[in-house]
Amino acid sequence: MEHAPTLDDLPNEVFVPLGQRGMEPIPLKECTYACDGKEIALVSVKRDPQTTKGHGLERVVEDWLVKCQKCGRTFTIRCKIRYVDGARIDTMVSLLDDRGNDLGWLGNF
Repeated sequence: MEHAPTLDDLPNEVFVPLGQRGMEPIPLKECTYACDGKEIALVSVKRDPQTTKGHGLERVVEDWLVKCQKCGRTFTIRCKIRYVDGARIDTMVSLLDDRGNDLGWLGNF
């Protein structure tokens, strides 16, 4: 990212494959805890590695630390991105709780 990251850089929903029944959209920008909070604020973004070379298969992990405006708890939206020759081919999204425990795969975009 060449600009300062914002939550607008993430899609509003990710998709879970349902086999032959298609894809199910799941909201991404909601609190992962049981508070039913719909407003989250970006705290920080970490990216590893910082840059890509632009050739071959490259994997990048982005950790989006966010805070729920309703309950005040933080959680991480982890995006595992794969690039081929500089073009993004897919992004796998999982969630981590406020202690860093992996809550599992949420979906793809």
